[in-house]
Amino acid sequence: MRNRYKKYTGLFFAVLFTGLFAGVVNGLFGTGGGIIIVYLLSRLYAGSSEYQTKDIFAMTVGSVLILSVASLVMYASCGAVSFADTADYLLPAAIGGVFGAFLLDKTKATLMKKIFAALVIYAGITLIFR
Repeated sequence: MRNRYKKYTGLFFAVLFTGLFAGVVNGLFGTGGGIIIVYLLSRLYAGSSEYQTKDIFAMTVGSVLILSVASLVMYASCGAVSFADTADYLLPAAIGGVFGAFLLDKTKATLMKKIFAALVIYAGITLIFR
């Protein structure tokens, strides 16, 4: 019985600290928290029959929404956000998000993993050379 609680206590702290780290990274850089959450969830549910890769990406979107709203509130309270500057791409981003969610069910998990990896690598290389 004790081993079971030890397992869940370790899992709780792993999720807690990873979530905190994802929040700090997302707040600091404005992005990146989702990558950390995808990594955590893919390790956490590796080999699970309960959650597929698509489920992990969907859960990450929900987590990133909360991270982004928290960051937005902090940036707005400091006066670092100009809503007039963001208005131009809010509607296209929302439409793209709906379209991407629609494609989630239509796309194979292996292709999604490759696309995700390519985007992460591209973003990393772009940031290094700017």
